Amino acid sequence: MNHAQLKAFHAVAREGGFTAAARAQGVSQPTLTVQVRALEDSYKVELFHRRGRRVVLTRAGEELFSITRRLFQLEREAEEFLRAEGKLLRGQVRIAADGPFHALPLIRAIRRELPGLEVVVSVGNSAAVVRAVLNYEAEFGFLSEYAMDNRFAVLAAAHHRIVLMMPSGHPWAGRSSVDINELGGQPMILREKGSSTRRNFESALKEAGVTANIVLEIGSREAVREAVAGGLGLGVVQEPELGEDARIAAAAIEGAALQATELTVCLEERRHSPLMRRLTQLAGTLSG
Repeated sequence: MNHAQLKAFHAVAREGGFTAAARAQGVSQPTLTVQVRALEDSYKVELFHRRGRRVVLTRAGEELFSITRRLFQLEREAEEFLRAEGKLLRGQVRIAADGPFHALPLIRAIRRELPGLEVVVSVGNSAAVVRAVLNYEAEFGFLSEYAMDNRFAVLAAAHHRIVLMMPSGHPWAGRSSVDINELGGQPMILREKGSSTRRNFESALKEAGVTANIVLEIGSREAVREAVAGGLGLGVVQEPELGEDARIAAAAIEGAALQATELTVCLEERRHSPLMRRLTQLAGTLSG
């Protein structure tokens, strides 16, 4: 089997087209086209449906892509092993997080302890983090409570209080706490329904018999912050994510046990690779 042909197929499948794959691989498009054609001709199988500049994987292509993802990940782990033997002087660590705040302690530890490693961070919701870890696109995932199976290893769990955000000019600004019953009818700005912070908050409201007035739903905590700062309503956030913002005031929510759990995860099958052992050691030190 020709390794270059498999690599060409994998690049096109990953990038969704020959042009993008050629750019990512640093080779010419005709080179990739020839290699993929040769692979298809050798095994008399069609791997892509060509649709103009775009390509769509056939059934056989999808199955082969699932194999090449594992194949090239194993190749990457072999490289990681050799780099680990060389004391991790070079290489790359990919982290997927549902918010940059949660990944920062590990990033700082990597920069301090393993300065030769490049750190690449992608940010998305919990579902996107799970996909990135499952698809070998990230070594580590940082995400709030999420339904996962035994393919994942949970390396650490941190519990954060959920607090109320309000504009600094709000009548409640300056209060240390707000009772959950006071939130009835108040204009609320919440994350999308998949957000664990929102899920925990709405569960607490329901248990308290309080009906929220959700005036705006936004897909990121940064957008929620801006909307709250702009006076559009109140929001909720995990306490460590508050940061420093003079436009925002915060208060504890009394009358409800409101907290979110942030998990540090990796694939169970990968946790014992040399690189992962070292990174897991760092993550465990940070979590205490």
